[in-house]
Amino acid sequence: MTCRHCGKDAGRAGTPLCADCRRITESQVQEKIKGFWRSIGGFVNDLSQGYRPGGRRHGSTRQTKGLADLYLQHTGRGLALWWETKRPGEEGEQTDDQVKFERRNEACGIPSGHGGWPEFVVKLQSFGFTTLR
Repeated sequence: MTCRHCGKDAGRAGTPLCADCRRITESQVQEKIKGFWRSIGGFVNDLSQGYRPGGRRHGSTRQTKGLADLYLQHTGRGLALWWETKRPGEEGEQTDDQVKFERRNEACGIPSGHGGWPEFVVKLQSFGFTTLR
C-alpha cells in the first residue's frame, strides 16, 4: 500500500499512512504552512492555542469555538485566507463548530479551508499560486 500523504510505501500496518507520516504532528504541519506563506511574502496571524487539560476550565481556550488556527494575509495578491490545520490522517476531521465557521465564511465569500500540507497546496493553486510540494 502507498502512503496517501507522501507516496512512500505504507507497509503492512493496515493504514493508508506510512510510519513517518503517522508521526507528523499538527504543529509540524502548521510550521510548514506558516514558513511557506512567509517565504512568498505573506503575513501569518497565528490564532491556535494549546488545549488546556484538567482544572476548572478544562479544554477552554478563550476563543470562539471553531475559529480556524491561521488567518493568512498576502497584500501583494490581495488575499486573506482562514486555515484550520490538520495532521496527516485527520485532514477530513472537523468539529461541528469548525464546520459551521467554514460554512459561514463560504456564505460570506471569505476564503477558508482545512487540512494538511497537500490540501493547503491545492487551495493555493485554486487561487492561481504555483507551489512546489
